[in-house]
Amino acid sequence: MKMIQRIKDTFQRVWMLCLLQAVCAVLGFLGESLAGRFVLNLTFVAQFALLFVLLNFHLRALKNLLNTFWSLTIILLLFYAMAFFRNALVLDNTLASAWYLAAMMLLGLSAWQISSPLYYPMVQWWEYDFRFRPDIRVWVEIADSGYRARLTDLRRGAGCVVMFHSAPVGSWINVTTDVMTQKFGMRAQIVSRKEPILGRAFIYGVRFDTEDLEQRQRLKLLTNYWNESKKLKIRSKFDALQ
Repeated sequence: MKMIQRIKDTFQRVWMLCLLQAVCAVLGFLGESLAGRFVLNLTFVAQFALLFVLLNFHLRALKNLLNTFWSLTIILLLFYAMAFFRNALVLDNTLASAWYLAAMMLLGLSAWQISSPLYYPMVQWWEYDFRFRPDIRVWVEIADSGYRARLTDLRRGAGCVVMFHSAPVGSWINVTTDVMTQKFGMRAQIVSRKEPILGRAFIYGVRFDTEDLEQRQRLKLLTNYWNESKKLKIRSKFDALQ
């Protein structure tokens, strides 16, 4: 039962997938080394140490939700792809190529899972003008207290809420905004929290409540409003440049 609950949790699921892809990568490297008969020489030790360090930094970046996770993921995917084609087409090493293919697929799946706003929200860091940033103003209520905040990402049933108030992970909040000049609210649970640097707000990954049909319809309406607001700001930016 405990294992099933861990698999259902997004972060634990991604962590397990990344551990599995690391094991597959090591097995693929050992299989290629044994087939090429360059085990326990200087080349083997240097390459294995480099792979071990890269996998270690990748798992640490995932554990701390660092943005370097994505650059390391791209490097690993390129390495796995080249190793797969080298073993499949040049060395004719079916076993090693299968391990590298498995590592590549597991890493791709984990990257898609963790790209949710719960953990890695989309951030347009190049947009300095707040008027054109794809976010909307919201009012967040926590335990009978209200705070101004911004919804900066909304995808796949989850969102990113940025505010200066500190709230623990697991708290339930009410997110309210104006949609068509009418108050519109949804219930959400805080799943993740990123500590801010000095002078910045807290970044919360929230999962919206979709237990009943009304809540799912509300989320669909909010998502449509979010997308239309983002398109409107893009058009406004181009109009301002002209």
